[in-house]
Amino acid sequence: MPVVAPPVILVVARDPDVRSAIVAELARRYGSDYRIDEVPDEHAAADRMRALADEAGQLALVLADRAGDVGGRSVFAVARSWFPDVRRGRLIEWGQWGDPGVREEILALMAAGELEYYVIRPWHSPDEYFHRTITEFLLEWERSIGVRPREVTVIGRSGLARTHELRSLLARGGVPHDWLEPTDPRAGERLERAGIREVPEVPVVVMLDGRALVDPGNAELAAAYGLDTSVDADGTADLVVVGAGPAGLAAAVYAASEGLDVLVVERESIGGQAGSSSLIRNYLGFSRGISGSELAQRAYQQAWVFGARFAHAREVVGLEREGDGFTVRIAPDLSVRCRSVVLATGVSYRRLGVPELEGFEGAGVFYGASAIEAQGMAGKRVFVVGGGNSAGQAALHLARYAESVTLLVRGTSLAASMSQYLIDQLAAQGVAVRSRVEVVGGGGEGALERVVLRDRDTGDTTEEACGGLFVLIGAAPRTGWLPPDVLRDRWGYVLTGADVIEEGGRRAWPLEREPAPHETSLPGVFAVGDARRGSVKRVASAVGEGSVVVSSVHSHLATAAEAGREGDAPR
Repeated sequence: MPVVAPPVILVVARDPDVRSAIVAELARRYGSDYRIDEVPDEHAAADRMRALADEAGQLALVLADRAGDVGGRSVFAVARSWFPDVRRGRLIEWGQWGDPGVREEILALMAAGELEYYVIRPWHSPDEYFHRTITEFLLEWERSIGVRPREVTVIGRSGLARTHELRSLLARGGVPHDWLEPTDPRAGERLERAGIREVPEVPVVVMLDGRALVDPGNAELAAAYGLDTSVDADGTADLVVVGAGPAGLAAAVYAASEGLDVLVVERESIGGQAGSSSLIRNYLGFSRGISGSELAQRAYQQAWVFGARFAHAREVVGLEREGDGFTVRIAPDLSVRCRSVVLATGVSYRRLGVPELEGFEGAGVFYGASAIEAQGMAGKRVFVVGGGNSAGQAALHLARYAESVTLLVRGTSLAASMSQYLIDQLAAQGVAVRSRVEVVGGGGEGALERVVLRDRDTGDTTEEACGGLFVLIGAAPRTGWLPPDVLRDRWGYVLTGADVIEEGGRRAWPLEREPAPHETSLPGVFAVGDARRGSVKRVASAVGEGSVVVSSVHSHLATAAEAGREGDAPR
């Protein structure tokens, strides 16, 4: 077998003593797994990176003491142009963040998407603060480029929607996986080892232990890689949380940590819509940002450690009041008795509604944008439909790989719907923005090859080559399964708190007390996150609602328990 060269960590520093000290510190900790290279300036760095690219090598991390100027570009921009997944850190001295020039350079580089963060150079050995930063960089690089050992292999045609769906479920579940076309000789070998002689038309998932799952259902797939999908036939809980997005996970963490018996039921993947976000930059405490799937997995593990139970890949289809509690019905024919319910069902991406494109979902048309689709867009022309933050983040992530990325906006500008830092980064990364335009058609042979765009002002249409269409045009709440007792507005968003009485009148609320802030028209049932009317569509807001609703759950349970004791007392 050919010897695979180790990935490279490149140190760019003008002072030879400083450079040597940094290289020595890196070599002691990472030298057995990475090659530590050093150069004195950005021009030598560009030469070294060009040579590494010519050798088909891997560049994991660039640490440089200045941005430099290589033909009008910073050394960090040059690194990213050759190695889209490379991590980039600006080396500074301890305390140098107070230098106005250094501060402005770092902020400008980060705003342009050329830099992840600054790195304080080691000033003693071992410097564990320095190593924590470096290790986090390398872990992010490893995840993004996919060098971790693969636990699962998906074998299925790229133009098959189910292939895309299975890969998306695995990626959002934090499961590293390989993907092979059925025509790949390696696919035949793996299937044969699993006892399958002929490649089926449907996708096959081969597990680490050699099992082959032929077109598995979501629950079967989740169970195969160790997630609990079971629901006790006579199950009970203090609290059932419907949905495991940020709001539901926060409710589970706080309720379980305070001693409640919690069951979380999630029909798709942990993290909800936020789980598909490539990078959340403005979530408190993560200065470099964090991917939606990573944040969701951390929250899931936190809730699990506190004792929350999870029924993965299970869909709630009904809710009924029964005595002093509720029955939550789970497809196909299961039910759980509980004393309180938190609805954290989130929202689903709205569809384009273009008949010509319906057959291309997963084969060039995608709702949302995760890492698995982005890396498949290398060398292609890509369009992103939407004007919100999620669309902006998707466009930035796709721009790392695609030949070109164009953001299509129905309105006149992005200013009303997107954070300014994202607008600035889009401009810096060369993402084109076309306003007052919509997608009205498209097609291709087996996979999307073209789209038809219409100018909303003139009505003129144009056909353009397109290798990927990513749709992030808002969302609709998943509340159609709720009983009439739970009031919703005409768009399906759940009414809570004062809105229950204001919208439905006094008859909509059966108790003398006022409904709690997140309580629905059915006392003891609460709604948090994107499915609640009036919620702020931000991850931090959803987490906040999920955490504070637990105090209302406690109050409801205490009141119900008191009423039960009074009912049992002799009269």
